[in-house]
Order: sequence, then structure tokens, then C-alpha cells
Amino acid sequence: MAKYQLFALFFNFYRLFKIKNNRVSLVGWREYNLNGNLGHIKSELEKKGSFHYNFIFKDEYTFNNMNSSYGFFKKVITLFRLFILKSYYMATSKYIFLSDNFLPLAYMNIPQKMFVIQLWHASGAFKKFGLSSVTENKLMEIAHKISKKTNLVVVSSKHVVPFYSEALGVDEKKVLDLGIPRTDFYFKNNDHDYINGLKKKFEGQYPELKGKKIVLYAPTFRDEPVIDRQILKNFNLDLFNSELGHEYGLIVRLHPLINQGDISENFINVTEYPDEKDLLLLADILITDYSSIMIEYALLNKPIIFYPYDYERYIQEDRSFYFDYMKNVPGPIACSGEELVNIIKENDFDFERIKKFAKLEFDHMDGKSTHRVINYILTNYL
Repeated sequence: MAKYQLFALFFNFYRLFKIKNNRVSLVGWREYNLNGNLGHIKSELEKKGSFHYNFIFKDEYTFNNMNSSYGFFKKVITLFRLFILKSYYMATSKYIFLSDNFLPLAYMNIPQKMFVIQLWHASGAFKKFGLSSVTENKLMEIAHKISKKTNLVVVSSKHVVPFYSEALGVDEKKVLDLGIPRTDFYFKNNDHDYINGLKKKFEGQYPELKGKKIVLYAPTFRDEPVIDRQILKNFNLDLFNSELGHEYGLIVRLHPLINQGDISENFINVTEYPDEKDLLLLADILITDYSSIMIEYALLNKPIIFYPYDYERYIQEDRSFYFDYMKNVPGPIACSGEELVNIIKENDFDFERIKKFAKLEFDHMDGKSTHRVINYILTNYL
């Protein structure tokens, strides 16, 4: 925790300086072409006035990008910018937007004229997270400190408000169903011309997929690297290719927390593809296990297949869910490679069930979520 406390120490020192009403700090995962929550917020603010932006990306404050080849001087420059410059810009920001946990916040003294808005990086509520799943006392203590300094949590629907209230430790009055900014992407780009252009570019990169329907396999991580290494070993690629390969091409996108060294060269690995939202538009079928990626995919009303081959182990040792998984997931469940292949062959999917699920997870399906979020903030947090 020392690095988080050190950042907070600089932040607290810089509180001596005046807050700038047009300065905004945006904190979270890096985004391709700023096409996630943070980028959408920036684009909408640019319509409202002249703001200055301070980006702090997760790999900067967790140091995940600083491997042995990173270089001494580059490390020094990155650390200088983070602790000396970016902490100053954050301490003088009017608004701080988060798209994930930011542990230094627990130790930061937030002035009354500064507002902290949590956007989170996933839509809806599926598997439990935050205080709904954490049992370690130290992390629980940190989470509660952070919750006291959070002014607003933006969620996708009224249905998920109590889940985020519990997970983030904030009063339900602070959790508003304004819609998730990143989901505006699907409404603006889900058209014939965009998808055709995307497909042409994609097939240029992966010519073996040309003329085939695309099946995206997007499993999530387990809490143990040893178990992560078993994920793709439990997917029968040979069976898939022999039974479906003439019509379908399988691509795999691993969660960022899964070591890519564990992926076989026999799989078409698109983990490094810059924007997973483009992959969702491209995919004709999504296969997943416990990943929340299926919630946004449901917006597109396309087939989802669930492949929880280790369900009993997962719910006992990793996570549980906010609803009954076996009864409520919006698609057929396959427990073996044979079942999975047969589901695709039969092509019998319940699209009304997917629509119903999407309506439960999203109150707003109009591509205007970012507009609602910014209007609310600029009206209520002056």
C-alpha cells in the first residue's frame, strides 16, 4: 500500500493550490482511441466548454507495464509524471472520473469543491465484486474509506442499484441509473457500413476467417493462475473445427489478468485486439463462462452460449453471482464440447429472452448515456 499512500501524500500537499473549475481527472484502464467510459466523458465535456484533462491509467499506478525491459530512465520519467505532475493536476481538478478502483483515494483528503464520480468498467451486475465478495479485512477497510469520498456511482439500471451500493459501500441515494457512457458506442456504430468496414479490415488481419461466421470465445479469469492455464485446455478446438470449421471461425479473447503465455498457437488469439467492443460487433455468436462481457453483448441481441465447465469449483472458490446463474443467464448452457457444438448446429436461440435480459440490465438503450451523465454532473455538482 506504500505506493498508494505516497501518491496520496503528494495529492494532499497539492491541496494548498486552488481547484480549477475546468480541470478534469480521468482515471482507469487505458482505452483504444479513448473509446471507453473515460473517452466518452471527455468527448461530451468538449461539447460543453473548454476543459483540461489529466489522464491516469491503471498500468501507471499499479506499475504493470514496468517489466525488466522498460528501461531505467523511462521508469523514472513515468514515476515523476505520476507522483509529481499528475497528482498535482488531480489535486486541482474539479471533477475526478473513475472507471475502476483507485486505491490512493482511500488516503486522499478530498475537498468539498471536488467531486468523485465512479463509472465502473463493466455494465450491469452479474458476478459479485467489491465488498460483495471481498473478505480480507484490510481491503474492506480501504473500500469503506473510498466509499466515503465517492459522490456518485453511475449504473445501467435501477435493477442493479442495490448491488452496486453493496459492492462499493455507498448509500443507494448516490447510485443513479443514468446509463454507462461506453455503451453509446454500440448505438452509434451498429450499422451496415461500419460493420462491413470493420469486417473487411479484420479479415485482412485474419484471412483464415474470410467468408466465415465469427464465434468469439471470451472466458474470464479465475483467482488462481494454475486454474487459468486450464481454461483453453477445456475447450475442444479440434472438435469445434471438425464439426463447424467449414462455416464458423473461432477467435479467443482472454481477460487481461490471464497470462497470454498459456494460449495455444492453434487458437486465433485476439486478446491484443485494440477494442473489444469492435469484436462484439463482429461476432455472430459469443461463448463465455462467467464474464460480464455478455451483458453488453446482450444489447446487440445476438446469440450467447454459456460454457461453465467448472461451475461448482468456481462458485465455491472464486465468485458467486447476483442472480441464479443456471436459471437466469440469457442463453443455453453447455457443459461439454459436444453440447456446445450441438447448440451451434441447432441454431435455436431465444432472442426474446436476450431482449428481456437486456431490459433488466439497461434502463436506457438510446446511445445518450454520456449526455445524461454530464448534464447531471454539470447541473448538480457546481
